Amino acid sequence: MKYLFLLNFALLMLFVSCGGSDNEEPEDETMVSVPAGEFIMGCNSEVDKRCYDNEHPVHTVKLSEYKIDKYEVTAGEYKKCIDAGNCNNKNADEPHYEASVNDECNIYAADKGNHPMNCVSWFGAKAYCEWVGKKLPTEAQWEKAARGTQGLKYPWGNEPEANCEYAVISVYNSETDDYDNGCGKDGTWIVGSKEKGKSPYGVYDMIGNVEEWVDDYYAENYYENSPLENPAGPDSGEHHSIRSGSFSDNTDTWSIRASARNDDTPESDRPSLGFRCVK
Repeated sequence: MKYLFLLNFALLMLFVSCGGSDNEEPEDETMVSVPAGEFIMGCNSEVDKRCYDNEHPVHTVKLSEYKIDKYEVTAGEYKKCIDAGNCNNKNADEPHYEASVNDECNIYAADKGNHPMNCVSWFGAKAYCEWVGKKLPTEAQWEKAARGTQGLKYPWGNEPEANCEYAVISVYNSETDDYDNGCGKDGTWIVGSKEKGKSPYGVYDMIGNVEEWVDDYYAENYYENSPLENPAGPDSGEHHSIRSGSFSDNTDTWSIRASARNDDTPESDRPSLGFRCVK
């Protein structure tokens, strides 16, 4: 009996030391942790000469710890939400949840299930994140995950300039005297294709592939009076914020930078628009 007790006790200690618990949340390898602390938000004119008014003033923001999707949500993942009825393309009572379907959209395209979900409205992006127990990132959460704490121009650093080794963007073709979208593929790539372009936290496609919806309402001058701790955007508005550039943007476009801000109506579902979630 004594030996049986000791054996059971040893097994219990082994279980505890390994972190076993019915209440412990399993590690999600599709997300990366961004530690609590300060980071530089806004256009850093010391490294970026293309600052726009809506990226000023550069300021220090403090965020609580959070996790963010390592990759943009894929068309295959989003289709599961449609099939479950939570991102329903058939529900006439919730038309803003509907994802567009045309030749430029990945949702039902052959062999594009692992490409980013695009042609999706802010409503549809929000519905998906909530369906999987997450939410859309704030602008501040998105930006810190994209550039780290030091106000980098790009996720990979202040140089080199954006190119197809680092991001899925549009590049100039001297033979045609025109631009080739998607680094010559005329669209998106499989998420995470650009290893060199990942952020300091290991987040992929924060520049290029698709622009990304965030949760905040948009205000051009929000940085002038935004909270310095966990800012969540204005209380109301007609547009929502969008971050990053897409496969159709080139290096002459203002959006191919980590601090770049854009906006659109929440119903918009352009082929360049996608998203990722946080927790």
